[in-house]
Amino acid sequence: MLNLQSLKVEIFNTDIAPMVLSLTMFETIRGNIRGSMTILDNINFMDTFIGTTHSPIKIQWGYKGFLWINYFYSDGLEKMEITKTGKQYTIHFIAYTTMNEQFKIINSVYSGRSDQIIENIFREACGTYKEAPLRIDSKAITKGKYIVPNIKAHNAISNVVNSSYDTNKSGMFFYQRVCEGGITRLTSLHDMDQNYFYQVDLIGTSTVKNVYKLKATVAGADTDSDGIDPNSQIGTASGFILDEFNLNFTTKIAQGNYGNKVQNIKFDETTVEKFKYSELKSSQVPITSFPLSSALYDDNVKSIFSTSCEPEAYAAGNQKRRVFNQRMTAANVIAVPGLGCGYSIEVESGGSNISKTKTDTGYIIANINHKFIMHDGDHQYSQDIGLIRE
Repeated sequence: MLNLQSLKVEIFNTDIAPMVLSLTMFETIRGNIRGSMTILDNINFMDTFIGTTHSPIKIQWGYKGFLWINYFYSDGLEKMEITKTGKQYTIHFIAYTTMNEQFKIINSVYSGRSDQIIENIFREACGTYKEAPLRIDSKAITKGKYIVPNIKAHNAISNVVNSSYDTNKSGMFFYQRVCEGGITRLTSLHDMDQNYFYQVDLIGTSTVKNVYKLKATVAGADTDSDGIDPNSQIGTASGFILDEFNLNFTTKIAQGNYGNKVQNIKFDETTVEKFKYSELKSSQVPITSFPLSSALYDDNVKSIFSTSCEPEAYAAGNQKRRVFNQRMTAANVIAVPGLGCGYSIEVESGGSNISKTKTDTGYIIANINHKFIMHDGDHQYSQDIGLIRE
């Protein structure tokens, strides 16, 4: 691990970084950033500054010439050890948008493409672009009307995200990255697969751009040893773990993750519509679905969920499930500046005749656990990176 250049952890404008023994921030393509930190409190900070309300937290750190800032709300603490000299405990925190989406109740009507409806609900829950920046990376082709029936904004957004897909029939994910300071993104799986994270090298007077590759740490390499350039160790992992490879494959096929025979029973038209296979592989187990009536609203406007029973919707949902069919973890990576979930990278887990494997190929980053651990008065920065591919 390499040392941070700086770290500030402010609660009510008080920097408690010297009290932070460890801190983690977890990002995933399945949601917003969350995290926790372990505090050694010898000044009774908890009773003085942390009340029953959600305390605002600002985390700022510098690493390899970059500076990042994220804002959170505390979400309680646990495992407090009390001694005569002080306390040690863990504070949990969540993103601003997580709290807003949970507290805001939506009772309104929206029309348009799925990505437009998601943005409108998000705006009502979280405020202006300055207060809660949002990036729409992929436009949806699903569209219609959504009458939100007095439910949490989080649930309303999830309903639309789970039923939407882009022109490539690829499902959507709604998520945040730590390195982007709280920006929320809507991206399709297809666009994630094409969104490469590059390493740019200067060779002579030219720049060469290659897809970033995570590698195993060189045996015996020590970033503190003489003659070893610490920068050369960035992006190296202490080990790679293949968490899952076609696990429960028979069950997944039977459940239709690789396709089903689909038939729709339309009550308003008294018809049964049978579709051909929408995917290359299919289970023989049929799915019988009951589409929403096409006459729910006036002016030929359909529900935003009117396509959820069509083969393309099943295919998009299946793809989102299949992409977790092969999962790998790169453990204790010497932190890569700016790396985030939703990027595509390559992996070289071994290299020798023994450790080289067919699983060394391109992956999408599904999650990153950013770890800051105090060591001899300095905070060291590493990452556990979760990788997925179909």
